[in-house]
Amino acid sequence: MDIAYPGLMWLTIGVTFFVLEMAVPGFVLFFFGLAAWLTALGCYFFPWSVNTQLAAFLVLSLVCLFGLRGIVKKVFIGDKKEAEPDSILANGGEKCMVTITIKPPAEGQVKFAGTFWRAEADEEINEGDVVEIVEQKDLLITVKKLS
Repeated sequence: MDIAYPGLMWLTIGVTFFVLEMAVPGFVLFFFGLAAWLTALGCYFFPWSVNTQLAAFLVLSLVCLFGLRGIVKKVFIGDKKEAEPDSILANGGEKCMVTITIKPPAEGQVKFAGTFWRAEADEEINEGDVVEIVEQKDLLITVKKLS
């Protein structure tokens, strides 16, 4: 099966992957699009058969995905290790009220600054108790009873 313009076909496939990347999270389809464009470039310079094109696309996809993903992800998303905490809870020590009893290992809920947060603790803490925030990990707050 010969395709009249294989390079154009691979360019179209690449654009499709780039468009789908905007709808699908994970930053993976971008590299398939890049591999499709590199395959199109190869088709422009060399008269590849369909099997060779597919093999080139497969190899280039793997090289792009595993070789470039970490580097490109740091450029677009940033390095999380260097990010400064942007939360008002980052330092801990604040007081809040338990709104749903915390029974380890199950989570409960606390209210802090007018917002409800998922909470965990090392011991059971009843609804209505005032607690101290120890730390925050994403949307989960670790609390302890006031001494």
